[in-house]
Amino acid sequence: MGFKVEFNSIVRIDVPENIKIGEEYSFENEGSRVYFDDIPIWLVEKDWTAVAEIKITSQERKNGKIKATYKVLYIYSQEESEELTKIFKRMYGWK
Repeated sequence: MGFKVEFNSIVRIDVPENIKIGEEYSFENEGSRVYFDDIPIWLVEKDWTAVAEIKITSQERKNGKIKATYKVLYIYSQEESEELTKIFKRMYGWK
């Protein structure tokens, strides 16, 4: 018997449209994840498209889910997003 916990530096969710730097947003994900909350981490779409750099401001795990909030620190330009997306897809096995 055991307990699986994932430590994540990437939040992979359906990102809200028109996010803004400095604004705070919330999300919910399945599983027992722990997101880094003392350093900037990546925000990506479900298809690994890189969107922004964020900081987790709160997180709570309950009943096999995590509810969290994040603050947007930086939004990637189209060029930055394309390059980072290629890297994420290569690293995580997406073609």
